[in-house]
Amino acid sequence: MKTLLLVCSCIVLVSAPALACRGTAEYPQAAAHLAQSRLSMADKEALAKKLNAGEAIHRRGHEIDSRDLRNESLKILDEIKAEIAK
Repeated sequence: MKTLLLVCSCIVLVSAPALACRGTAEYPQAAAHLAQSRLSMADKEALAKKLNAGEAIHRRGHEIDSRDLRNESLKILDEIKAEIAK
C-alpha cells in the first residue's frame, strides 16, 4: 500500500508542471480569439505566424525542459493577446 501511494505521489509531482503550464492552454485559446477578431486579414496572418512560432518555441521548451524557452514563448503569447485585445 505504501508503494502504491509513493508511485501515485511521484506521478502527480511529475505531471503537475505540465498540467499547470499556461502556454499549453492559452496558445489554442489565443488562436481561437485571433480567428474571431476583427483585425484585417494581413494582421491576422502576421499574428498567426507569430503565434505558431511562439507555440513551437513553447513545445521545444517542454521537450528539452528549458524554462527560458517557455518564458520567451509566454512573452510572445502576451504580446499577441495584447494585439488581439486592441
